[in-house]
Amino acid sequence: MGVGETRRKDRDEVKVAAMPKPHAKPFAAKPFDWMEPRRNPNRPPIEAAGRAAMYRAEIEERAALLGRLGHGRDQARLRLLGNLAWDFAPAARPLDDKDVDGILDRVFGTSSNGKTAPRAKGSPR
Repeated sequence: MGVGETRRKDRDEVKVAAMPKPHAKPFAAKPFDWMEPRRNPNRPPIEAAGRAAMYRAEIEERAALLGRLGHGRDQARLRLLGNLAWDFAPAARPLDDKDVDGILDRVFGTSSNGKTAPRAKGSPR
């Protein structure tokens, strides 16, 4: 027998019906649970609240740092608003001017007449 005859003989013995048929749609049925995305519908608002808290904490930390470095309230306000303007588009700012003013009031401790409140005993200079 020649080599060609052996190959033809082997090829003739293969049964086509025994082979599995390919799926009509290759990924029609997902065999694993992890292939199906299950998103929590409450997740985006939770993440938005977390981001807002993060931005607020960052502005508070920057305001406190500027106060420790000796900057006045007005200088710190301009700097913080400038940072927000640089980081975000005007429509996408996480904090508005009122929020920044409230943070500065807490950090710098202004009294009702607009002057800085006196330092408490033992507080940093």
